[in-house]
Amino acid sequence: MPQTFNEAVQSSAPGENSALRALQAWQYLIGKAANRQLVQYEELRLLMDFPTPTPLTHPLGNLMFYCQQNALPPLTILVVNRSGIPGGGFSAAPLEEYHQRREEVFNYPWFKLVPPTVQALKQARERAGGKEVEQ
Repeated sequence: MPQTFNEAVQSSAPGENSALRALQAWQYLIGKAANRQLVQYEELRLLMDFPTPTPLTHPLGNLMFYCQQNALPPLTILVVNRSGIPGGGFSAAPLEEYHQRREEVFNYPWFKLVPPTVQALKQARERAGGKEVEQ
């Protein structure tokens, strides 16, 4: 039987939880990008089966760093608060460039890319100086 992300996190190596969850978010967000849709933190939290929105910080950070380091549009710009903008942890683009950068994400051919590996997502956080927080 295929493994769920919750099961994968339970059996993951130390330091890989955020990267696994980032891969889970990647799948959802590239679908949203292809459909030119935003997603609220609460929707993503429920989809990923988190009890509160706080654990999203680290997986979304992994994705943000991965995109920055690989010259990709900021995929996590699609995750917004109730006001329709990314939260305070989003630093991939200034707020005044939000609409332009969001359009770059919408127009990027995400499905032509091989998804990043858990290791690549973990390394992106490490290169950015971020630390893994167990979830």
